[in-house]
Amino acid sequence: MKQIAVIGLKLAVICAIAATTLALINGVTAPRIEAYRQQRIQEALQQVSGGYSVGDAQEADDHDRISTYHPLTDDTGALQGYVLQVQSSGYGGPMRLIVGYRSDGSVITARLLDNDETPGLGKDAERPEYMEKFEGTGGPQQGVPTRAGQLPSSEADAISGSTITFIGVAEGISRGSAFVKELGGSNE
Repeated sequence: MKQIAVIGLKLAVICAIAATTLALINGVTAPRIEAYRQQRIQEALQQVSGGYSVGDAQEADDHDRISTYHPLTDDTGALQGYVLQVQSSGYGGPMRLIVGYRSDGSVITARLLDNDETPGLGKDAERPEYMEKFEGTGGPQQGVPTRAGQLPSSEADAISGSTITFIGVAEGISRGSAFVKELGGSNE
């Protein structure tokens, strides 16, 4: 019985040391990770802005899948559209997108940020070329393609094997387009 108590005490000491070490490492790395995350968001905002000036973030109240939006203005200060942070779901779970929209709801371009999609399949959505299929959609002339059958055959073939990722991205972009149309081109 004494031997079991000694082993238990040794394990408790090892666990305490490991927990303390992990807490210290987390204390050092957490701010750096958050700074890197913010840097990626700022870069994505510029990439999807279409060359317009990105305004301050505003909370998207009553929209559980759209966290924030930024007005886009031209050189004269006239509102030209919005950049939204959109939450969606893919094969690997939650995904976060940054999407630029013109005032009519049409997509300027989009970037997939946080995700756990499958490497070689769903992870392809992180590439800027992947998002080209959505550019110009969502406005009054053309809706956002949310199913592979709505794409030209060459693009539909390119997403085979990652259709859940495609649907998640497309539905997120479509929700954002509807949100921009609700705003009606006004800067609240």
